Amino acid sequence: MVAYEYLLPLLTGKRVLDLGSGEGYGVDLLASRAAEAVGADLAPEAIYHARNTYLRPNLSFLYGDIYQLGLEDDSFDIVCSFQVLEHLHEPRRFAEEARRVLRPGGSCFISTPNRLIISPGRDKPINPFHIFEFDQIQFRDFMAACFDEVSLLGVFHARKLRLHDVVCRRNFSQFCLELPKRLESRFYNPLFIPSIRTSDFRIGENRLDEALDFIAIGKKRGNRIA
Repeated sequence: MVAYEYLLPLLTGKRVLDLGSGEGYGVDLLASRAAEAVGADLAPEAIYHARNTYLRPNLSFLYGDIYQLGLEDDSFDIVCSFQVLEHLHEPRRFAEEARRVLRPGGSCFISTPNRLIISPGRDKPINPFHIFEFDQIQFRDFMAACFDEVSLLGVFHARKLRLHDVVCRRNFSQFCLELPKRLESRFYNPLFIPSIRTSDFRIGENRLDEALDFIAIGKKRGNRIA
């Protein structure tokens, strides 16, 4: 939700595509500001749920392969995909398809976890559902292979999450990997985690090695991949 909220001021009058839209809550938020929003996902149950839950005249959901969307070239002002890239077997093919449907002058926003935080000291992701994880240099290089201009932001803890990091002297995401079961069942699951809000995160461009997630912004000038 932090990444989706970040996009909202950029959406007025824009046509936006959310790749890997899942349950649909994120692209529904985008549709509250955009001229038109489309969510695309390969999970039929997710598309069925989204189509029956999020009902706006400017919002639609596409059941299809995000590697081969079947949409027209240069048809969206903004393309986004949040916390999807790390699950893909062919991330480059995915990025090329995102660029194809992006209009010249448009921007593609892709978020993914920072492997230095989410899988510390590991070459292989700790999360069994992740195929690839990137550090900031790897992610910037990946995006630069498909987009003409690339900038990188980070998602960081703020407010209560930052306080938790300071008190425990450890990033909360890493802390959760070894959370004692008693603390988890008596405090974190019933009280602390449900109290977390988007205001407990911030987006910035400095000290990216410490970011929980990265948000890359890839801009398209022409139709050919550099």
